[in-house]
Amino acid sequence: MFTHKDLIYAVYQERSFSKAAQKLFIAQPSLSLIVKKLEERIGCPLFDRTTKPIGLTEAGREYITAVEAIRQTETGFLNYLDSVNALQAGTLAIGSNQLLSSLVLPGYIAKFARKFPGIRLSLVDANSTTLQNLITAGQLDIVIDNRVLPRELFEKRLLTTEHLVLAVPAAFSENQVVSKYAMTREDILAGHTSQAGSVPLSAFSKVPFILMNRDNDTRKQTDAIFHSAGFHPQVLFEMDRLTTLYAYIQTGAAASIVSDTLIRGIGEDGKDIRFYPLSGPHTQRDIYVSYKRNRYYSRAMSAFIETLGNLEG
Repeated sequence: MFTHKDLIYAVYQERSFSKAAQKLFIAQPSLSLIVKKLEERIGCPLFDRTTKPIGLTEAGREYITAVEAIRQTETGFLNYLDSVNALQAGTLAIGSNQLLSSLVLPGYIAKFARKFPGIRLSLVDANSTTLQNLITAGQLDIVIDNRVLPRELFEKRLLTTEHLVLAVPAAFSENQVVSKYAMTREDILAGHTSQAGSVPLSAFSKVPFILMNRDNDTRKQTDAIFHSAGFHPQVLFEMDRLTTLYAYIQTGAAASIVSDTLIRGIGEDGKDIRFYPLSGPHTQRDIYVSYKRNRYYSRAMSAFIETLGNLEG
């Protein structure tokens, strides 16, 4: 019904079929036929042709009012698109695992927010399974996590690679036996590993361990490391947050396997903890930013991923 609204509006503005046809660069008979067919479709005339110049009927006035409302909506939407494309408006929903969202992402998000204050940001921190479900359902735009999402549904970009190390309270006597393998926090921050190689886990057979819950990715990799080494840890208890786990290591309660991302982000000097390198395929993992295939890739998404660059662990 509004397919030819611009033609109808031109007739209304010019108050003449001939003048409107000239303005629109079409033949007057063609314009008159278009208007007549529309009037037949709606069942009443839009223009009063008995007056000079022509005027609007009651139905014509309602039609013009509707056209002006449509034009206003179109203009508003075009202005919105201009703002979105200029990163002056829009939304961005980000999902991340608990460790990254608490220790790594805040600085990047703050930087992005300062640069693009018109973009409304939302951040969800959850485990990998929940994040995958949310982005699959369209409730998240991007996910930053170490889980590789199904390739047929998602695109991914590598941000960084993190490494898992053994963290043992300094007070445990076992540290004296394997001191040649020990690394400082500064070594880890610099990306240096022990010259002596991977520490033998068997040296810690009598040390209590605190581990992440079994549905956590770090726990799955930890179990794989233990399995590869034929090592059976004495598990004191389990928990669901790495930052809390690290606090227990600091108190001297137990040892654990943690990521260098955690060590970098925690901001402590690590003087009460001894760190040891581990070897094998399960001791490192990649962190990706993922987003759905065949979904609109907004400029806000692109700008945020550009802001991330290469994460510093």
